[in-house]
Amino acid sequence: MLRRSKLTREKLDGTVVDIEFLLIAVIQGLALTTLAVESEAVIGEGQWIYWPYMIAGFVLILNFWALAIIHSISFISWPFDIVHTLLYFLVAFIEVAAFAEITHPVQWFIFMLAFFAVSFVLYAWDVKVIRDKRGEFQDTPARARLYNHIYSRQVSELRTVVPGALVFHGAIVLVLWQAPGLILDHDRHVFVVSLQLLFGLIYLADTIRSFGVRQRLLSACVEED
Repeated sequence: MLRRSKLTREKLDGTVVDIEFLLIAVIQGLALTTLAVESEAVIGEGQWIYWPYMIAGFVLILNFWALAIIHSISFISWPFDIVHTLLYFLVAFIEVAAFAEITHPVQWFIFMLAFFAVSFVLYAWDVKVIRDKRGEFQDTPARARLYNHIYSRQVSELRTVVPGALVFHGAIVLVLWQAPGLILDHDRHVFVVSLQLLFGLIYLADTIRSFGVRQRLLSACVEED
């Protein structure tokens, strides 16, 4: 007689996190592959003017991967959120499309604007997910502190970082539409993408710092058998 497998909350939580990790690995692996393929010509042909685009794309992958991993170990659990997953796919599709245009500044900035527009929707949806899970974090003071850090960080980025990126890239696309020469003439687009790269590095450094705090809060919630 076959033994029936027990369906427990712990098993479901583990399955959801495993799916999330697999999704992150596949999506960012595809993004990294696309960027590497497009970068081959840039490096091989000595097109130094497009190096900032190549590096900015790599920093974007690091930021995306770090945030996705932090979210997975912080609040991703059962029930499985299909909308969150579909938004991941949409963001990744735009990310890969942008990397295919690292030698075409106009298309690059248009895709970057679309990337952060969808990212805003993803951030807003994840705030809803975090709010719905509040009750799961109130049983101990340590878990309450963890929840406060998760929620405050997500809301802060939704209110400042993502809108800032939208305004920045929206302004660039508007100028490219109305007066493209202001950015494209004399390769001034290099200075613009260098600003994008700088902001990406600053955000990455802040994410690493925040993850250190999150790790300590998570460790304080570990329950020994």
